[in-house]
Amino acid sequence: MHSWNRDKILGIICEEIDKLASEGAGWHFGAGRAEPYQLQEFDLVDMAQEMGSTAPNLWEMLDAWLKKGTKGDEDLESDESDEEEMANTLGDAPATFTRKRKRPTAAARRRRRATIISKKVLISSILMQGCSQKANWLQSMCGIFLHAIHAPQKLVDSLAHMGISISQTAIHRSLHSLGIHITSDAKEVGQTLSAAYAYDNLDIEFKSSVPTVEKPGETLKHFTTSMVFPLQQGITANDLRCSQYLWERSQLNARVLRDLLPPRRTSQDLMLIHPHTRELDENNMTARDRFNAWKFLHDLCHHGPEEFRCFAASIGEPEPIEKIPLTKTPIIPLRTTTDNNSQVAGNISAMTHILAQVGVGDPRVAHADSGGSQAVVDVTNHVVLFYGNLGTGEKIDASLERRAIEETPWLRLQFAVFVLGLFHLKMACIDALWKVFIQPRSVQEDETCLMKDVSILRPRETGSVASKPGFRRMHQIIQHAGICRRLDCWRVEVQKREPAHSSLKLFAASKPSLDYLKALANHLAMNYTSRKEKSRIFDLRSKPSSVRNKQFENGLLLNEYFCLYEELAFAMDHGDVSRVESCFMPWIWIFKATGKHKYVKHMMKYLSNVHFVYPPGLRRAVRYSILINPSGKPGCFRAPDWCLELNNLYTKTKYGGTGVNYTEQRIIDESVLIQIYRDLHLTFERNLALGHLTTKHAEPDMTQTFEAVMQHLQKARPHEIFPGRESKHSIPNLMDEGQFALLASEGPEAMDADETTAEEDAEVTLADVTVEIGV
Repeated sequence: MHSWNRDKILGIICEEIDKLASEGAGWHFGAGRAEPYQLQEFDLVDMAQEMGSTAPNLWEMLDAWLKKGTKGDEDLESDESDEEEMANTLGDAPATFTRKRKRPTAAARRRRRATIISKKVLISSILMQGCSQKANWLQSMCGIFLHAIHAPQKLVDSLAHMGISISQTAIHRSLHSLGIHITSDAKEVGQTLSAAYAYDNLDIEFKSSVPTVEKPGETLKHFTTSMVFPLQQGITANDLRCSQYLWERSQLNARVLRDLLPPRRTSQDLMLIHPHTRELDENNMTARDRFNAWKFLHDLCHHGPEEFRCFAASIGEPEPIEKIPLTKTPIIPLRTTTDNNSQVAGNISAMTHILAQVGVGDPRVAHADSGGSQAVVDVTNHVVLFYGNLGTGEKIDASLERRAIEETPWLRLQFAVFVLGLFHLKMACIDALWKVFIQPRSVQEDETCLMKDVSILRPRETGSVASKPGFRRMHQIIQHAGICRRLDCWRVEVQKREPAHSSLKLFAASKPSLDYLKALANHLAMNYTSRKEKSRIFDLRSKPSSVRNKQFENGLLLNEYFCLYEELAFAMDHGDVSRVESCFMPWIWIFKATGKHKYVKHMMKYLSNVHFVYPPGLRRAVRYSILINPSGKPGCFRAPDWCLELNNLYTKTKYGGTGVNYTEQRIIDESVLIQIYRDLHLTFERNLALGHLTTKHAEPDMTQTFEAVMQHLQKARPHEIFPGRESKHSIPNLMDEGQFALLASEGPEAMDADETTAEEDAEVTLADVTVEIGV
């Protein structure tokens, strides 16, 4: 009887495994036919449900084995009271005390469920592969994931022999197939002629151990990386059908009719853009003043005394001016090429090779990459948007000038329209502030200077900050020092109105209303910044030295410039394109005063072209694609050049290979798979409920650090007026100085770009890119 029962059970289990392994069950994975959607749809829970319905007896048996000794499903699925959640902070760690053991937390239960599900799916998959080598869905996912995390070949081979992974050969076939499909997706997007591109140079040094005659140690290799993304928000190919329209109005056109040439636009003309942002409301405040007031109130409610936290949810966000509609933008990486786009000829090759990858060009000119064998969509009547850094823009302009004498639109690159990447503009803003507030030795001597704040915020990094801080470090310094200084403005004004409130904690104890705080924030924005519109700093500096407070004047300028940077950063994160453009003129003046003439030229060129030259369709396409949202989440808009820099750094540090596999060909082959690898990491972390693997860390607790800085500011008193107070260094009024210099030069064509591209475009590091996502 026992033997009969055993044979019966074995027969049922084997029959169910055969059914799972059959082609009709859907678990066959052809390595040579792998497609990206298969990786995107990989979900262990779905696999478990389908396997359980196909093989219920096998599933029940695995349940019994794997849950033996546990509390059972009812405990794993049940909710936990708040008291239990708070008490159990050790998760699955064994108890070391004698009181009653608490039930596991919700997170621990999720991990336990994920572990059981993954083991059941793994055991079933191994059994399925034993019946049919083609039933290798889970093994294929694991194999591609192992490749994405640079697992050693011995480990991959070992897991393949255990039935957990596929072989190296099968992995490479899968990657080749995935690359073909991604290239096909890129063509599908590019050939709509309503797509935009971003490209940049990528320089990598390959360490050659033994130079030879054939390879004499030239280790530095130049690449061009690129990506394509669709233009959304209702933008169509007809909106970009304006190549001839622009050529007929281009100064590069030798046959242009003078009547069609657009008039030269000066800074006075550009100041008229977005006039509503300068209109005064009932409080005599502009849109910039209202943002500054919101920033003062935001800092108080989020970083001031705890009593103000109750208002944090009520203050909302500053008024939007013109926000790009929230839509998730898919980004498709293109294959890396060996073009050196730091040269004009290499830049021309880079653009043509990028368009060749997506099958776009002039059908009358056979593409070298396709040998004329593939269909090419005609782009000669359309324009193509290229995003990049300042160096890319300089090379595109030089390429257009070089090719202007050619006869056909394709040969003279008539399709190319460059748009300055905002991420590199943001880096230039940081560099300008560093040049003003930290670089001069004399500016570091006052007790109220920014460097004193830095010595408290980053006591071990003062040397680096004074010499070469980098974008990430300086970005955080501006954020943190700005918060402390705005809180000090609150303290000064509160004490001025009520002497008994000598600190913000005493002020909080008085329980002021939100309306009172808003009115006070308006006053702070109007009186504790320099307010260029009202020429306040000019009026203060026009007074006799005996009544001037030069350190107070420096503090007003610092507050103004830091708030201006915060406004630009906020507008970029939230896709407020009109607010971004309204920040351009103040930064143009600052750049002019700090010697960043090339940024002045390109920013003025952008405003002039977009608002006075481009037809409406192209204008909308440029403005609504200057920021994109790869995640589709509010507050997560990114500049296209930032997205490309992130891919470049992943290529350099993660997915370009390691050791002897870190080769030129490997980088080219893997370049189209960057997004696949990134998504696969997240997929496995989610499926296996892996903890502590996020790259977005929690914000550090800066409470005590901010208190230390504010104690210093309370002693230094930068926001209090003491007649006759001198300063070792007067911060220049950059906006006025830059505006006067710009008026003297009258427009970008008359300006001398005396700063080299290398000085303008600082090197981007991993920290610089990841600070945008809070890593």
